[in-house]
Amino acid sequence: MSRLPLGAFPSALSRPAGGSRVWAAYLLLGTALTAAAPFLASVSPTLGVLVWVLLQGASATAVIAGARLNRLTGSWPWRLLCAASVLAWLSTTLFWAAGHVWLELSGAMVLYRAGTLSAYVLSLAALAMLNLRVEGSRAAALLDAGIITVGVAMPFWTFLVGPMIDGSGHTGAHLAFAVAIPVIDLFAFGLLMRLALDNGRALWLGLLSASYVALFAGDGVYLLNQVAAQPSGPVSTIGWLGFSVLSGAAVLHPSLGSARRLRTAPVSSRARVVTFLALALLSPLGSGLGRALLDVPGAHEPFGELVTTAFTVLMAVLLVLRLNTVARVAENRAGELATALHQQEILQRSLSYRALHDPLTGLANRTLLGQSIQHAITAGAAVPGTPPPALLLLDLDRFKDVNDTYGHAVGDELLTHVTHRLNTTVVTDGQTLARLGGDEFALLLPAATAEDALAVAQRILAGLRAPYRLGGRELYVTTSVGVLAGLPVASPSEALRDADLALYAAKNAGKDQVTVFDPALRHAQLERTRLTAGLRQAVEGGELVLNYQPVVNLAGGEIRAVEALLRWSPPGSRPVPPDVFIPIAEETGLIVPIGRWVLEQACADAHRWHEQYGISVTVNISGRQLREEDFTEMVLGTLARYGLPEGALVLEITESMLLATTPAETQRLIAVLTALREHGVRIAMDDFGTGYSSLSYLRTLPVDILKIDRSFTTALTDDDQRTRAFTKAILELAASLRVDTVVEGVELHEQAVLLQRMGCPLAQGYLFSPPVSALQIDNLLSLNPWRHAA
Repeated sequence: MSRLPLGAFPSALSRPAGGSRVWAAYLLLGTALTAAAPFLASVSPTLGVLVWVLLQGASATAVIAGARLNRLTGSWPWRLLCAASVLAWLSTTLFWAAGHVWLELSGAMVLYRAGTLSAYVLSLAALAMLNLRVEGSRAAALLDAGIITVGVAMPFWTFLVGPMIDGSGHTGAHLAFAVAIPVIDLFAFGLLMRLALDNGRALWLGLLSASYVALFAGDGVYLLNQVAAQPSGPVSTIGWLGFSVLSGAAVLHPSLGSARRLRTAPVSSRARVVTFLALALLSPLGSGLGRALLDVPGAHEPFGELVTTAFTVLMAVLLVLRLNTVARVAENRAGELATALHQQEILQRSLSYRALHDPLTGLANRTLLGQSIQHAITAGAAVPGTPPPALLLLDLDRFKDVNDTYGHAVGDELLTHVTHRLNTTVVTDGQTLARLGGDEFALLLPAATAEDALAVAQRILAGLRAPYRLGGRELYVTTSVGVLAGLPVASPSEALRDADLALYAAKNAGKDQVTVFDPALRHAQLERTRLTAGLRQAVEGGELVLNYQPVVNLAGGEIRAVEALLRWSPPGSRPVPPDVFIPIAEETGLIVPIGRWVLEQACADAHRWHEQYGISVTVNISGRQLREEDFTEMVLGTLARYGLPEGALVLEITESMLLATTPAETQRLIAVLTALREHGVRIAMDDFGTGYSSLSYLRTLPVDILKIDRSFTTALTDDDQRTRAFTKAILELAASLRVDTVVEGVELHEQAVLLQRMGCPLAQGYLFSPPVSALQIDNLLSLNPWRHAA
């Protein structure tokens, strides 16, 4: 009698904490009952039948519980295994135990054999489907299983099945059942061994393999007993029941958590090669020697030899097909490798190109330009008398306005048009045009005189001035060019540095200019760098001080206001003029902390002056300070901290500060000033009469005081009628707008008299006092030295 294979392969889900104890207890108890089954059957046949039914039912329960626990009941292989386990248990319980043994029904054994054979077929189908679901080639999986099956089937047929057929006397259905069971065993063994070759280290698969070894042993001993015309003995019983117990233990083992995805080993794995080689050599050899040396019944009959030959041929065919599969895999992998290498080469070329070129314009980038400069330096040094390379750096003027106004897409399109113009109208063979980033370009002339480089720079200015038609609009862009030419070039970094200094000078000269590098620019840059570092230290080290210059009422001579003026006197060196360090502070952003300190100090000093004499303090602010998000809160908070009313503070700006921005930014800055005026802070416009001054624009500015530039005061005499007319016109304009005026730079008594006659109310300058310390302002306020002069 043979039993059903009941193994299962649950998914990789977490098991309960007691899972390891359950499978061990089940295995120990089942092993004990399996070992005792032959003895119990000899004592009491009924007791032996109960052991069979109990162990078969426990195995079926373990398979179903494991499949549900791991959520595998929705997969067809596991459905078939569950159905096979239940069918085997029902066949054993109903047809064999109840029908054949206890009730002794004549047809019960036929039904039992049909149910058992069906369970075997379901189990075999489930194992085949599991093999097809292994990652990898399905054809290779079936071929591997077929090679193993044929290799084991050859001696199995020679020594067991063939003699059993020859000597058992079975015919018809009995013979079919007797032959079908070992054939299914062989196929099941092949499929399971194929899984073990790929996943043999899993403990659950080891238990399942052991269960099939037990089944194979039970069926094999049963066949030997059939050949010897003996009933099945205890070995067969232990093999069949051991299969059921080991199958249940495999399902319950915690290692099943790693078996959700079955994998495949490499086609040329050592275990696979050794197994196939052993089967291909030993199986035919063992079968042949067995027939020659042993007296195996039926071995020398033509049918037995024909079956052995057929197995040998089938083994050869399967091996050839498997080798062909390996060859196809190797060929495919070789093709994939060749494709991968080709793609890698393309990618490498693309990466190399991208590493040396600008992605927007396709021009050389900074790295490739540096290599080209170095090559030009080396080539020029090898030929005496060759002019050194010339380098031109060009930058589009006000390119930021294009991005801010029309968007970066238009800005990028403009850059591509600029690139096209440069390539078609300026650049010639042998020259390198590069984009260094943003709107900055570079042109390398490998060997060019200063005159040649200047001529190219002028062509660049002319070529880029023409309007650009982009998206239905015309854009006008100018260019600033810095030229390094006619001087020895030591390295690419030094060439870029010197050309950049020339470009910086061209922009400072008013843009749309060409500036040739001069070593004095380098010295000026070094001095600028030194001043920048010193200014940072001055902010932290308290080297900055405030002086104040009085604003005097020309009619009465009293001081009406003081203007706070920042001074920097580095220890051990001469004072640095404000027109030198203030621009540096604005460019580096240091003007923000410096301006905050100036406002704090001015309000602290002005508190006592306003309280005793009612005068106000004027503080100069920059556009960089106005752009700070918290500027309004900072100003009002400082006034509150020092107990100074808002009307005692005047913030002094320049008209160019507001106009040198985009229209939207100008409106935002005006809104900040308007908000401060609403709190009583007054706004003064410095240097009025120079720069952009527009009457229509002045109407919209939030201004309380106009400060007439000192350039008018210097030329103010009785003989200069034009200057007097301009000054008087400004005074009358301010009066009509109800705006106060302060004339700066008054140094002579005659100037003060003329201004008083014109109706000018306030003035400041060295005639009254130079900028002095806060202590000296205290003295001037107490003495009021100009009252008699007025």
